[in-house]
Amino acid sequence: MKHSRSGSRIFFLALLIIGGMTAITFRLWNIQITHGSDYSARINSNSKVTVRLPAVRGEILDRNGIKLVENRASFEVDFYLPDMVRAYRESRGSVPITAYRGRVHNMPRDLKEADVVKIVSETVIPRMEVLGVAKDYNANALQMHYRTNREVPYNYRQDLSFEEMALFSERNLGLPGVNVSVKPVRWYVYGSMAAHILGYVGAPSDLEKLPDLKNFNFYEPDVEGKAQLELSLNEMLKGKPGARVLQRNVKGVIDGEIERREPVQGNNVFLTLDAKIQSITENALRHVGRGAAVVLNPKNGDILAMASVPSYDPNIFIPTIASSEWNLINKDETNPLVNRAISAYAPGSTYKIPIALAGCRAGIVDKCFSCYGGVQYGNKYMRCWIAEKHRTHGKLSLPDAIKVSCNA
Repeated sequence: MKHSRSGSRIFFLALLIIGGMTAITFRLWNIQITHGSDYSARINSNSKVTVRLPAVRGEILDRNGIKLVENRASFEVDFYLPDMVRAYRESRGSVPITAYRGRVHNMPRDLKEADVVKIVSETVIPRMEVLGVAKDYNANALQMHYRTNREVPYNYRQDLSFEEMALFSERNLGLPGVNVSVKPVRWYVYGSMAAHILGYVGAPSDLEKLPDLKNFNFYEPDVEGKAQLELSLNEMLKGKPGARVLQRNVKGVIDGEIERREPVQGNNVFLTLDAKIQSITENALRHVGRGAAVVLNPKNGDILAMASVPSYDPNIFIPTIASSEWNLINKDETNPLVNRAISAYAPGSTYKIPIALAGCRAGIVDKCFSCYGGVQYGNKYMRCWIAEKHRTHGKLSLPDAIKVSCNA
């Protein structure tokens, strides 16, 4: 009897063990075989870093194909600050913290964040000094960049020499979050020539409004037109962005690039300007000091040159203009940003003569009109200067209206 009971217990335990093993086997099969590809994809996605490559803007050329605006290559060093913080935490267990006064739901609060200045100073800069490529940087700007704009790589150096770039690329292994890349930089070939026509570019005003911001781990935005043709033709000039996919190892260090999609250049724009005539016109005006001139083709109205002096060099706005340079331009009494050819002064009463000629061609030169202190034109009421004296011109013919410079 006892033997049968013990045998039934062993049999029951055996069933439990077999059932448990079957459940574990089924679970392992479900994870490793049925959903193995899904989990592998998750692991791979976590070890990959996607970087947006900014689009290359189209070039601006004169009527003869001479390049006025193009893109030059710039060797640059970028800091991927979140990667640096992650690598520091993994190697040392924690990261240094800094406190700052910020806002949460529009209420002032004492907040804390990783002290990236200390992290960079301890882990990156010493190695940079050994390589001979270190330079001074703004610590406050670095910390603020991490606080407000960490998805965008922090640009540490621009326009490295080829020797520096080669040395850096060869020996920068073991520096997590540091990347050397070649970027297109806007270049105004002849400096200040035709600056008032070409305009300049700059960083986008509001990154949060960019549609593909969330599609990348690190976002390198396109420059956008800020003035003149660069602004008005921005949609035509801007190209399509590319992407880099980088492999990150278990230590958080970027091992290398595993995929790359090159950016597409925007459309080139040909102007009616003639670079040679533009240069001659501007040089002639510089002997005067301040002035403007427009050269037209009388056969078809093409603008061959539009010059305004003094001018400015749009290259100082690339990538961003220094505050000292901006203050210098704004305080300049000669107003170099003003295009005297089209926007220096309002035409005033001198413009009444071509309007009068248009009236003559329309056959209304012999008609009389009354000035009651102004004239209603559509939904705009244009006051006459005499209305300021609480008077009117009354009934006037065209010659009389020109004599008294009546606006109405």
